Amino acid sequence: MKWLDLLREGATRAADKAQRTVEVTRITALIAGKRKQIRNVMRQIGASVYNAYKNGDFTASALEVVRLSAQIEAMEREIGNFELELQRLNREKTCACGKVVPYNARFCPDCGKQFETSPETISGAMEVEGRLRCVKCDADLEADYRFCLRCGSDQSVPSGQ
Repeated sequence: MKWLDLLREGATRAADKAQRTVEVTRITALIAGKRKQIRNVMRQIGASVYNAYKNGDFTASALEVVRLSAQIEAMEREIGNFELELQRLNREKTCACGKVVPYNARFCPDCGKQFETSPETISGAMEVEGRLRCVKCDADLEADYRFCLRCGSDQSVPSGQ
């Protein structure tokens, strides 16, 4: 019976991954659609300004430009919400410096900022030959990380200092 439980567990994980992939694809398509709408509205702004130029009165297009700009801002907010949802699905978060990091990171690898909500645990990664390790806590690091995700220590300082 144990093998049947393992089979069910594997099937459940596969179904969860497939569902997440479908959601990521759907949200990515929504973002692409919103960006296309923004480009179209920007064309409308350009046309409005050009028509006002041809007529010799730029103030004539001001209300139209403000109305269309408000539409763009609303669509950009929607894109921001979609991107946050993508980060949630991908188990990521964004640092104030703009770096996207794994959700379980306690510190930003670029700027060293500590995240306010630290995760309950950071799962230990298996040692992989040739991987960079933190000089302080021995956590796995990517080559471009200046600061450790787990302890926040500066990786440019040798461990003896």
